[in-house]
Amino acid sequence: MKITSIHIKQLREEKGITLRTMAKQLGVSASFLSQVERGKSSPSLSTLKNIANALSTTISNLIGENQMIENNPVVRENERKELTEVSQGVSMFLLTSKDANKQMEPLLFKLDEHASSGNMGYKHFGQEFVLVLKGSIEITLNDTRYVLKKGDSIYFNSNIAHSFKNLGKEKAEAVWVVTPPTF
Repeated sequence: MKITSIHIKQLREEKGITLRTMAKQLGVSASFLSQVERGKSSPSLSTLKNIANALSTTISNLIGENQMIENNPVVRENERKELTEVSQGVSMFLLTSKDANKQMEPLLFKLDEHASSGNMGYKHFGQEFVLVLKGSIEITLNDTRYVLKKGDSIYFNSNIAHSFKNLGKEKAEAVWVVTPPTF
């Protein structure tokens, strides 16, 4: 996924936030943030979420989804919008069309062999529900590890540090529902 970098720079400048100030607030270098704004680098999902929060907007607005007008509530498999790699080998796809009144965000996660969200646990406001469709995924909440296989599900508060990884040697897939919606 290529982020519409113009939105990030434009929103930052409209709010009167300098590149260095925002970079410091996000915990990234000013040169990295500049590369993101110029479309030369892609941020991780957590950094993208932090950018959206810092600019009081949504990830959806940053990637230009709000420019699309959706009247059809059906999303065909071949029409799913791929968002970004959470980390190497982890892809996310939107399972719903754009809706300003959306209360949740259903996503399809596809994890390559041994792919993970990384060692650092994510924390944010909201709740999450995961249903494993294929393979075996380990989800860690704080220091407790849960192994989920095809058909297993888990529900947790997103303010708990959480991470995940594919335990298998094959692709894993899961429906991941996040509240509030961020895309």
